[in-house]
This record gives sequence, structure tokens and C-alpha cells, in this order.
Amino acid sequence: MKTETRAWNHLQRHAASQLNPGFADRVLRAARAGAEAAPSLLSIFALSAATAVLCFAAVTLYSASSRDSAERDSIAGWQRIAADSDDFAVN
Repeated sequence: MKTETRAWNHLQRHAASQLNPGFADRVLRAARAGAEAAPSLLSIFALSAATAVLCFAAVTLYSASSRDSAERDSIAGWQRIAADSDDFAVN
């Protein structure tokens, strides 16, 4: 037998000795219980859809607010230009 094979066999025996009896059964029971407690595909989809709607609403509100601010700045600028040109025309 090769040294490498002997080393792997030794490691496997050592690992097996570290496990408590019934470990595999406990792992399978926990996995089954976890699968039953997992959220359904419908609830995952609903959460994803709700998150998408909230993100879209936040982006829309931010965009509208930003657009309004830029529009106010632009109107104020044009009003200053119009007032300056009126002053120039009078003189």
C-alpha cells in the first residue's frame, strides 16, 4: 500500500473517531426540518417584488426632487438674465 493511501486511511479513521454516534441521523433530521421551515418560492418572489417597488419609488422620488430643483435653478437664472437685460434696455 502506498504511503499516501495509508495516510488518507489514517485520516479517515481519525475523523470517524471524532464523530459522536448518531451524528449522521441528527444531520439528516436537521436538514429535513430546515427544508420544511424554508420560505416558499411565492414568499421569496413577493419579497423581491416588494423590494423592487420600493427601490423604484425611491428612485422616482429622488429624480422628481432633483428635476424640480434643477428647474427652479434654471428659472431663477433666466429671471436674472431677463432682469439684467431689462435694466440694460432702459439705460
